[in-house]
Amino acid sequence: MPHEFTDGVFTEGQKAWHGLGQVVDGNLPAREMFTRANALFKVDKTPLVFRNPVTGEESNSEHRCATYRCDTGDQLGTVGHTYMPIQNEELCKFAESLRDDCLMESVVVLKGGAKIAFSARILGTDAEVVKGDVVHRRLNGYLSHDGTTAFGGMFSDIRIVCANTLGYAQQDAEKHGKQFKISHTKLGLSQIDSVLRAIDVARQTFNHEVEQYKKMAETPMDFESYKAWLTACYECPAVKQEDGSLRPGTIEDSKVKWNKLAKAWVGGYGVNIPGVENTVWGGFNALTEVETSLRDCSDNRNIATVNGYYPQKIVKFARASALALCN
Repeated sequence: MPHEFTDGVFTEGQKAWHGLGQVVDGNLPAREMFTRANALFKVDKTPLVFRNPVTGEESNSEHRCATYRCDTGDQLGTVGHTYMPIQNEELCKFAESLRDDCLMESVVVLKGGAKIAFSARILGTDAEVVKGDVVHRRLNGYLSHDGTTAFGGMFSDIRIVCANTLGYAQQDAEKHGKQFKISHTKLGLSQIDSVLRAIDVARQTFNHEVEQYKKMAETPMDFESYKAWLTACYECPAVKQEDGSLRPGTIEDSKVKWNKLAKAWVGGYGVNIPGVENTVWGGFNALTEVETSLRDCSDNRNIATVNGYYPQKIVKFARASALALCN
């Protein structure tokens, strides 16, 4: 499955880039979406078994446990003994608590159930970067059962449809301090209700970010400038030539990645909207489109040597770089 997608539901006829999951017209209540996405299964933990490589004797591990789905028995991850499973029901209740302020857009199950997430659009936060190009402020919720992340919520303009978009939204929220996290411990579980009651949906920096996007849309960028900007964003390594000398690398040296970025520049999702084409906003949209819906990362090895290849890291840098071009 692309980017760890297992199941999901998307509303308002807006399907995900990968084309998977259920797409419904109009809106649905949070609980119905969680039910349709098979996202209300229960989770528990059990001690891992250690087999002595010398004697062959088996015993319960003193250090680690395995988390598993109670409906299928499938293992979801390994965690410490103090880990307390937070049930998907808590994430569903979180989504239900937003019904007066938000419209549900997506519920996704990732990595066989190791992660669950949702996106809800906050009412009254629609804004146009250019005419016809609308962005929204969203409140996203997430929960993992594999020990990688906590139970949390965050404000972002990203709709979560896969593992990449979840990671990017978390990075974006971390940068702006617009999220909460609750650990998988007894203390963490006791704080869930009070934290959720304290969420202030209205008081966000959405308008400021829209103004940043508008600056990008007002700043011209031609194709050659786009290539130069991408080369800087990906910190392309030097290339060894036939005579043994090195020349500066460019984005075009990563042929598969460059083909995707070039196609996104010419025919991406937002290109047909007047005011997006040949602007920094168009370039940023093209890069984001490729990085958050990339099906295969195997073509990025030369870029990965410098960047460690994390899509959210590249998008985060690209956003700062795009704003710098506007100034």
